Amino acid sequence: MTIAVGGVYEGNGVVKLERPVALEENAKVRVILETEDEAPVVQDDDPTGWKTADELIGFIKDGPKGSLGEEHDEYIYRK
Repeated sequence: MTIAVGGVYEGNGVVKLERPVALEENAKVRVILETEDEAPVVQDDDPTGWKTADELIGFIKDGPKGSLGEEHDEYIYRK
């Protein structure tokens, strides 16, 4: 089970959670800490995905010749 919840480090190994969680007392857990000031800021400079798609063109060196994107009907429907 995975639970994502914020919290505040109070010192001496104590983290106070922002809300109650559905765990039994003394349940063993694994904790991964990520401070908010170090959280990665994601700036999406490619919201449509076309920049990424363009970078992938031609990455398969032994694939079929020609443009699968422009000629996909011919490959799929044998037109």
